[in-house]
Amino acid sequence: MPIVHDKKLLQLIKVIPPVTVIAFAMLSMFVVLNHNKTLHAGDMLSLKKSFIASEKEMIKTQVNQVIQQITFEKNNTEAILKSNIKNYIYQAHNIATNIYNNNKGKTEQEVTALITDALRNIRFNNGRGYFFIYKTDGLSVMHPVLPQMEGTSKINFQDRRGNYIVRDLGQLAKDNGEAFYHWWFVKPNNKQQEFEKIGFGKHFAPYDWFIGTGEYVVDVENDIKKRLIERISNIKYGQNGFIFLLDYQGNIISHVRKNFQGTNLNNNSDNNVVEVGNRIIDVAKQGGGYLDYLSPIMPSTGQPAEKVSFIQSFSQWEWIIGTGFYKQEADKYLAEREKIVAQQNKSQFLNLLGLSSIVTLFFVALSLLLTKYLSNRFSHYETQINSDFEELNKVKLQLQYQALHDTLTKLPNRVLLDDNILQGIKLSKESNKRLAVMFVDLDDFKKINDLHGHSVGDKLLEALGKGFTKILNGYDSVARFGGDEFIFCFPMISDLHQAQEKIEMIQQIFNQEFIIQGKSIFSSCSIGVAMYPDDAVNAEDLISKADIVLYKSKSLQKGRSLFFNDAINKQVQRDFLIESELRMAIAENELSVFYQPQICVETGALKGVEALARWNNKALGAVSPDEFIHLAEEIGIISEIGDFVITTALNDIHAFNRVHKQALQLSLNISPKQLMAANFAVNILNTITQSGFSPDLVMLEITENVLISDLTKVTPVLNQIRDYGIQLSLDDFGTGYSSLSYLGNLPINEIKVDRSFINKLLVNKQSESLVKTIIAIGQFYDLAIVAEGVETKEQYERLALYNCDLIQGYYFDRPLPLTKLIEKYQTS
Repeated sequence: MPIVHDKKLLQLIKVIPPVTVIAFAMLSMFVVLNHNKTLHAGDMLSLKKSFIASEKEMIKTQVNQVIQQITFEKNNTEAILKSNIKNYIYQAHNIATNIYNNNKGKTEQEVTALITDALRNIRFNNGRGYFFIYKTDGLSVMHPVLPQMEGTSKINFQDRRGNYIVRDLGQLAKDNGEAFYHWWFVKPNNKQQEFEKIGFGKHFAPYDWFIGTGEYVVDVENDIKKRLIERISNIKYGQNGFIFLLDYQGNIISHVRKNFQGTNLNNNSDNNVVEVGNRIIDVAKQGGGYLDYLSPIMPSTGQPAEKVSFIQSFSQWEWIIGTGFYKQEADKYLAEREKIVAQQNKSQFLNLLGLSSIVTLFFVALSLLLTKYLSNRFSHYETQINSDFEELNKVKLQLQYQALHDTLTKLPNRVLLDDNILQGIKLSKESNKRLAVMFVDLDDFKKINDLHGHSVGDKLLEALGKGFTKILNGYDSVARFGGDEFIFCFPMISDLHQAQEKIEMIQQIFNQEFIIQGKSIFSSCSIGVAMYPDDAVNAEDLISKADIVLYKSKSLQKGRSLFFNDAINKQVQRDFLIESELRMAIAENELSVFYQPQICVETGALKGVEALARWNNKALGAVSPDEFIHLAEEIGIISEIGDFVITTALNDIHAFNRVHKQALQLSLNISPKQLMAANFAVNILNTITQSGFSPDLVMLEITENVLISDLTKVTPVLNQIRDYGIQLSLDDFGTGYSSLSYLGNLPINEIKVDRSFINKLLVNKQSESLVKTIIAIGQFYDLAIVAEGVETKEQYERLALYNCDLIQGYYFDRPLPLTKLIEKYQTS
């Protein structure tokens, strides 16, 4: 059969490719041009909306930040006042002490003259503050403002509300060493109105004085107002941004134009100013919001201009705070942006046109040259190339996926996490929005592994990973950070409320039952949140701060969420510092033991003492036991501290008993970890015996949580302790899951009524009934009853009426060092 050559078809094959390339290039250019015009119009509209929204959010943030500053300063008025007058009294007390110590050979009258001469003319707080001195029996020793009072008794001097100012402050200072006191008094320039005044007095023991001073709360608040007004007056941003401040009556308190300050809007000759002022006041009184108006002046031009402001009020001071932006600036910015974008589009189009022409010519020539060659070769290689490419692409994608994803949960890993956060930050920054990084940690995941096995734990993580992906939207992402930790990245967050909604979505996943290998699993999580750009501006810092606040959240309470802030950061840093210093506390001889007396209600005599650990660190100063005891338990050094307290207290009180021929009972607090340590009962008995102390005078205090955690393990230890003759006390009785079975089945000798009930004994019938019930239960089981936190005579008398056995609290004494204990009770 002859070979047929279709020349027309061959000609078409040669012509069609270049013609198609040219036609496609022209069509593409037309489509691109029209598409660019449409995009340009849409982009400018979107840019305008976004810019206006961004400006509104910015001015709202500015106002809210000022409101937060004002609120913080207002709420801290009393604390600032107290700290201020306390520092001055400490200085005065030091002066008096130094004069006394340097003139011990002189008479009281001579030393008194030296001290009053030194203190009489000292003034502070803008000349308002001065020192006064009274004996605690009410005799006026020094009063710089009213010297005629000196030498007279003011023991019965009262303010208009019946408070005995000198008597009460003197007694409090004498009983406690120092004290604050509140009273109400008229001011020199206003005899018709009473103002709250806060005083502070410190006892001067050599002459039974108290040195004191006082300050009106309203004066300190006025000082704060002046400081805030000055600070607000200096706030400026951009070319025309400033904060204005006025009150409900229209008085301008702060303005960028200093000549406006001190004037009233209603007195302005410009009717527009009066109208705008009234609109601003109305918006503020109705809860605040945005306001469009014609501003009488634009700082950069000095001319009126359309303005958008955000207004908010601080009702406690009747202040109105606002700031805004000028539409003229926005229009100018948008016009410049439109001009730039149009120029860019034109330049890009010309470049694209030139490049397309070159590319088109190249491909036309290339198509002519290669058409014949490719037509012969392509079929042969096509199948092989496609096959190889598909295989290579599959391997590439598989390796890429494994490098960026967790093998168990199939979620992104740390490598991809950083990139996701980086992209989220870039997107949020471009949109002038926030981004939230949420560090999620499963609560008690180790218990699930220990109880059900690691395979169940792995399945739970898989199930959670699937649940997490279902709540992601748009640019959201989640990654497994390691172990039972996950990190979410939520870009494009408008405000904290939206971030809180994301938290609730995560927590909702845990509010369900997981059935894994036939086992019912319930879990919860703790969440730490860091926000961009408020807390950090890069992925590493955001993750770090979310981790910090997660640590704080779990330490406060598992199963909750917490946002990062400076206060939490400072507290965590303090916790780390405390942990670091605490490890060296014993070696550096920083720990000491104080003793709080326990008084027999029936005889009023000293019956025993409770040993309490105290820590004074060279870097931290005095650290509260509430801070370092629980930390010592967490880091595993509570046994070392406990051994130190036990040994020191046994030696101290044994020596006290031997010298003063007494038999004081010693109460020692025992932590759960100490109690459950191997051979605890034997070791404590050996320690007691080696000190020479009688075991029946030692009372070990345990809390109810020891019993709740593992009663079966605790019971044999407690029985062994009692068999050795050592006493046992149940501390904080009534605050936990108290059970009468503890009292009936465990070898308890004493129960302690928690101070929270004693505080409310005289003001809360329920607390009073509960205390009476606890005492009755103790009497029924033949147990000694100890009341903690007794601070007033009335509380003492009421507890005596109910036949309470022992009492401890500030009414008798604070915890005392051994020297003070010996000094006060050596003849008891």
